[in-house]
Amino acid sequence: MEKMNQELNNTFDRKDLMYITKNLLTMDEIIERSKVSSSKITEWMERGEFPEPTYVTSNGKRWYPRYIVILIQRSNENGTSPKDEFINDAKKVIDKSKLVYRFGRVEETNDSDDELEKMWTDFRSGLYGACLRVPDPKNILSKGELISKIQKLLEKPDPSNASWCDSLEKCVNELDKVEAEFTSYDRVRFGGQVSRDIFVTDVKKKYPQIFRKK
Repeated sequence: MEKMNQELNNTFDRKDLMYITKNLLTMDEIIERSKVSSSKITEWMERGEFPEPTYVTSNGKRWYPRYIVILIQRSNENGTSPKDEFINDAKKVIDKSKLVYRFGRVEETNDSDDELEKMWTDFRSGLYGACLRVPDPKNILSKGELISKIQKLLEKPDPSNASWCDSLEKCVNELDKVEAEFTSYDRVRFGGQVSRDIFVTDVKKKYPQIFRKK
């Protein structure tokens, strides 16, 4: 999750709107795809068991990551809630990686109830939908792990070392696949450069010899 400035007016340029409509779903689309009633979603919202939208456009539409449909469908099947299903997903992967990227820094996490609740709170904010192509726990933890590895590699750069170059290339390319593209709106509300800019775009520009297409 990126470090965010105070929320702005819902101002999006044309490219932003094209990106949002291509990659996210409105509430109406979520209801249609998941076959859930709006009253059920309202109930989850009132109990804090449904995420906030990632974006709200000037026409009042609320936009959510597609992953929420999976959570809803499983909630309907299991008699649970999106929060329950998200935490179940987290429990399956958190022992494999214990790092998250939160508010502009890498932090340790674990499978304690408090940490799982914190991960849900982060997801519930809706901001992971701006940061990740699929904002599920697996990718949340992958992002933290990859950024940690990239940071350590950049602390002791050694571009003449083939092993160092291979490690940097692998980590950056994997992060590139996990990270969302972000919008220009995100770069304003997050206060400038986002994690994609810092750990993917800038690194590729600094070491073009490593990332030159083969």
